[in-house]
Amino acid sequence: MHTARPLANGLSTHHPLPGLAFVDDTHLPLGDEGRLKDIALRTGDAHSRPDGQWWACLPDPARPELAWCIRHHPVHGRSVALYPTTQAPAVLREWRSGALLHRAGGYWWDGTTWYRPGQTWDPERAAYRPTPVPDATTLTAADCDDNRPDAARGACLHRVGELGIEEPTPAPRWSDDLTLWAVRRAEAGDRPLSACVITLHAPELDASRLLGVPAVAATAGISPSTLRAYISRGDCDVPPPQAVVGRRSLWARPVAEEWAEQRNAAAQGPVNSPLDTAGLSPGAADAQHAFARVFFDQLWQRPEIRKRWSTRHRTEDEVRQVADELGRTVAARLDDIFPANALAGTLTRALLDALTGRPGPGEERAPVIDPSLTAMLRWLDRHHPHLARQVIRDVAASLRHRRGAAPAHTGQLLHGLLDDRDGEGAAAPASAA
Repeated sequence: MHTARPLANGLSTHHPLPGLAFVDDTHLPLGDEGRLKDIALRTGDAHSRPDGQWWACLPDPARPELAWCIRHHPVHGRSVALYPTTQAPAVLREWRSGALLHRAGGYWWDGTTWYRPGQTWDPERAAYRPTPVPDATTLTAADCDDNRPDAARGACLHRVGELGIEEPTPAPRWSDDLTLWAVRRAEAGDRPLSACVITLHAPELDASRLLGVPAVAATAGISPSTLRAYISRGDCDVPPPQAVVGRRSLWARPVAEEWAEQRNAAAQGPVNSPLDTAGLSPGAADAQHAFARVFFDQLWQRPEIRKRWSTRHRTEDEVRQVADELGRTVAARLDDIFPANALAGTLTRALLDALTGRPGPGEERAPVIDPSLTAMLRWLDRHHPHLARQVIRDVAASLRHRRGAAPAHTGQLLHGLLDDRDGEGAAAPASAA
């Protein structure tokens, strides 16, 4: 479920969040992807895909309690927003699941379709089940441009030091701020306004159809005071509101109904056994059983963890700490999921075959290193860097014996595969070996 709350828009974003202030982000190296990723890996976090998508978060140099979250898509452009640093990991998890944008309290867009906030959990996919929004329309910056020549005069561009970390920074004259942002984009020759997504419109999000606390409580069969208590304590996964008018939170009826359905299903208890492995391969089922045993020991056998099930300890920070510890358990047991040593040996032989191959009949150049080998070498370098370096050393040593190639030359070629960020997914020439 989408719970992260952005504090402000970065001035360099292509997709401004409506109603939020714009913040100067010119101190970030947004034009240098490699440098930005290096900074993120040193001080924050960064991830990428072979198709050119990447996302990263890094704390602001002057205010480490605030983090810049950046998502790049080769077709749909860039999102830049400022979040509390504690919420940045949740933002990256949501982006990793395929969401490009979140609007209206968790409605999300994948570049083609808008979906409702994730609430119905699919255990087979280990993810929330996506529900498309009927008759959704995407509103772009071109739709919001009022073409007033003097509109930007009332705009306000904030500095990071001016922001709070508890609540989003509102923009009382957001249309003026948007005009200033659009002028900056035009001056930079950036993305056209018609390709800059602001939000969505759908019949279920019409203001006249939104529900307040009493109506949402009635949908779930509880009292308004009970629902308010859930919201104040952060209990029962109450979804964020789709709008807040004054101090009144409002929800779309389908969101309220899906939450009520999910809540009732949870109250009736799980349908499947906790160790149900239906739909899993034998290896995946073994991994599920193994980690279920480890997680049970951590969550139940350790008194300092088990106490967190009490209401007093069941806060967002406590749950996040437990989740982080479970995540670290998985990270420390990667070899139980994937045999890294076997991968290293297989990769060594595959790279040797690629580097010692000869041109086929009618070919004028040496064979190339398959992109899948490059991707696996990079994976190994990111997860087991010592093994990746050993692969490079072993390949270089073997080539010296087979072809007399200088180890330093071969090592330089293979290290280049790790460093070539612009060539993600492209075949690398092997003839240099």
